[in-house]
Amino acid sequence: MQPYKLTPNLSIGPEPTDDDIATLKAAGFRSIINNRTDGEDEIRLNSDEMALAAENHGLAYAYVPVKDRNPLERDAQAFEDAMEDLPGPVYAYCKTGGRSAALWALTSVMSTPSDELISQCAAAGHDVSGLRTKMDMRREMLEDEPYFQEIADEFLDFIRDSELVIHNA
Repeated sequence: MQPYKLTPNLSIGPEPTDDDIATLKAAGFRSIINNRTDGEDEIRLNSDEMALAAENHGLAYAYVPVKDRNPLERDAQAFEDAMEDLPGPVYAYCKTGGRSAALWALTSVMSTPSDELISQCAAAGHDVSGLRTKMDMRREMLEDEPYFQEIADEFLDFIRDSELVIHNA
């Protein structure tokens, strides 16, 4: 298994074996993101088993399952959250690395033009050109959205004297 470095903090590739996890640790990786869904064909370790294997090797772990090479917005957001929360460098995987490449491309639209993201993924052996419209739409959607830190005080003032009912269905 040869990780492909997309950024200094993220490499992608296929699902690692237990021996590969030890190699990732020795190579300096500090976290793993699993983009495979439990129950896929030819899966070596399900998400719980991979979490345990990562823990046994001293690596942080996040499970961000994606069903196909066309991730949804919630998948991109979950991947982005994991990248922010996990110590790097991070190794993200699926069966071949293609879904991980697609997620990285979608989460990188604010810093990198779509053509460059497509080119970088192609260099890693993954064609994400079919996501160009989605990348451009995500960029357009995010351009006008403020960061929470920019609106936090205003939001807290808005809810300050309110009774909140929080529901987690």
